[in-house]
Parts: sequence; C-alpha cells; structure tokens
Amino acid sequence: MRPRAHTFPLVLLFAAVLLAGSCHVGRPPLAYLSLGDSLAVGVGSSDPPERGYAPLYEARLERETGREVDLVQLGVSGETSESFIGSYPDPDGSQLARAESVLRRSPGALVTLSLGGNDLLQPPPRRRREAIERFGENLDRILHTLRRASDPPPRIVVLLLYSPNPESPADGWISRMNAEILDRATRHGVAVANPQELFRGHEREYLRPGDIHPTDAGHRAIARALAQAHRIPTGTDAG
Repeated sequence: MRPRAHTFPLVLLFAAVLLAGSCHVGRPPLAYLSLGDSLAVGVGSSDPPERGYAPLYEARLERETGREVDLVQLGVSGETSESFIGSYPDPDGSQLARAESVLRRSPGALVTLSLGGNDLLQPPPRRRREAIERFGENLDRILHTLRRASDPPPRIVVLLLYSPNPESPADGWISRMNAEILDRATRHGVAVANPQELFRGHEREYLRPGDIHPTDAGHRAIARALAQAHRIPTGTDAG
C-alpha cells in the first residue's frame, strides 16, 4: 500500500484555515456613526432605513471587512451647522453632544457627516457669503470636537455638496461652500467624499424631480463616493 504522503500537510492546511477563521470570532462590531441632515437620514430614497446612503455604506463595510457593523443614525432632517451644535455640551440639546457620547463608547468609530446644504439654502442670496463663513467656523468646531471625543480618534469623512442644477447661479455658491468644507476638513486631517463627480450628467437619474434629494440610485452613488474617500479597514487593522 502506498503511503499517504499528503495527509499530514492537508491536516495542517485545514487547521490553519480554521485558526484564521477563528481570529474574527468574538471581535466586537465596527461602529459606524451617521451624522448630519436629511441626506444622512436617507430622505429621497424609497426606504430610508434600508436604501439611504448610510445603510448602504454599512452593508458595504460588512462585505469588505467581513465583520458586523453597528450603524448609529443620528441625522436630523433640516439640520444646519448651527442647530448641529445647538446647546452643546448639553447631551440632550444637540446632535454634536449625542455624537460625542456615542464616540466615547466606541473609540475609533467610522463617521460620515453631511452638512452645509441647509446653511446655504436658508439665507437670502445677499447673506450667503456670511452664511458660508459662519458655516466654516461651525464646521471647524464640530470636527475639533468629534476628533477629540475618543482615543483613537474617529475616522471621519465629510460629504461635499452636489449641485442639483449644474450651470445655474446656485452652482457658484455650492462651489464656494465646497471650498470651505475642503479647507476645514484638510485642517483637521479628515477625508472628503465628492458625490458631485458621480452626479454630474446623471441628475435626472440620481435626483427626484423638482427636489434636491437623491433617489435610490443617488443614495447608492453617495455610498460609492464615501467608499472611494474613506479607506475601509480590513479585519486586521480595524478596532
């Protein structure tokens, strides 16, 4: 009878596979915190809790990390940078205070932030320059507070605004707001996602008719933009 020359190596290989798989058993879920305005909530999609960009990004994180992801949705429709800060540090008074509380319990969490659209829409055109400057100051405070909320700090990605009507007069104001977002994000070393690049030329598909909010396809595009901007941690380097 011929000896079973390959039995021992196969046993070792099988054991190695089992050991590798067991390395992820018992690892805590990744924490993902969605912050911001109606975009963060998923408004415009046919089913915000399932088809908004936040749950879509959560599902993408789970696929690419092989780990469970816990989504905490704190977004508020109509939120501005002023209301986001609100009566901080009162834990019941602002989204910023609630976010800080979550981050203290989940060091190194993933964070996405959508703000700025309502800051730009609310004032009359003659006041928009002041609104952008005030937004920049508020965003500076928000990012500073979020990054100091935990050790290690959260991994943050901020969304730039997209233009629902390219080449319109409002497009110039959106570009100015995006420049402000990019400047503040760069100062704090946080990532920036640019859905505008994906939306341009697809406005009819990605936006609801007569609305600034994305369709299901638009929310999928935002989730892709987040993935492009935010290095998704693997099972070995994620906390």
